[in-house]
Amino acid sequence: MWWWKYYFMSFMVILLTETLISLIVPSTVVNTLAELVLAFLIWYLLSPYIMISALRIKEVKDENLLRLASYSAALLGVKRVKVYEIQSSYLNALAFGNVFFNAVALTKPLIEGLNDKELVAVLAHEFAHIKNKDTEIQWFYILAVNIVYALLSFYMLPLGLFALALGIISMFYFHRYLEKKADITAASTTQWISEYLSYALIKIAYLSTTLPTSMLKYFPEFQLLFIKQSLLGSKEREKFFSTHPSLNERLRYLEDISRRWGKNYFM
Repeated sequence: MWWWKYYFMSFMVILLTETLISLIVPSTVVNTLAELVLAFLIWYLLSPYIMISALRIKEVKDENLLRLASYSAALLGVKRVKVYEIQSSYLNALAFGNVFFNAVALTKPLIEGLNDKELVAVLAHEFAHIKNKDTEIQWFYILAVNIVYALLSFYMLPLGLFALALGIISMFYFHRYLEKKADITAASTTQWISEYLSYALIKIAYLSTTLPTSMLKYFPEFQLLFIKQSLLGSKEREKFFSTHPSLNERLRYLEDISRRWGKNYFM
């Protein structure tokens, strides 16, 4: 996907806003912090449109997918959400937007590779991000890191750079926490979401590397169950710079939620 375009366009919006303001107001600590807040606020408001432009996404017209999205959104109590499709070779989904514009986007292989229940579960995860206000939380986090960097840099540049580096590194841990929270929020809505979210994750992170998308949609559930049990018993070292928990970890806490729902796998 064209992520680099999104990051580049976002950076340019922030940079141009700060540059224009700095030409008008004198450079002081207070003014610099105000510039940062205003620049990041403008970026936040424009970010959905930057995303749509950068990733070349288009609104979904498929009635069945819209029906599944509507059902999934109702489970999370989320309203007025647009659904988009991304032309990409990967199985992926994302939530984006702001307080005025909420949307989810799914790649075409994901739509083609998951069955209806798995799609509802994945959509529930994305709607959970919207419900949990994760976009706003991440915005506040990034703004706070930049404010601390700017403030410290006025007095000691190395200290400011250290704070910036620490903030960027910590972002990976913070992002993994939000992803786990979204999984748990979605799986807690109804009994079967945790199971089918697990199956979807196995297809996305495990099977898609070896099987063509055309085979994923109708992959037998009993085989997914056996693969899940096998993965639950294995150990995968979590990568520090990963934005998501490892597949094993996600399957484990989703399995715990399934058990709390009292799921019987042999019913």
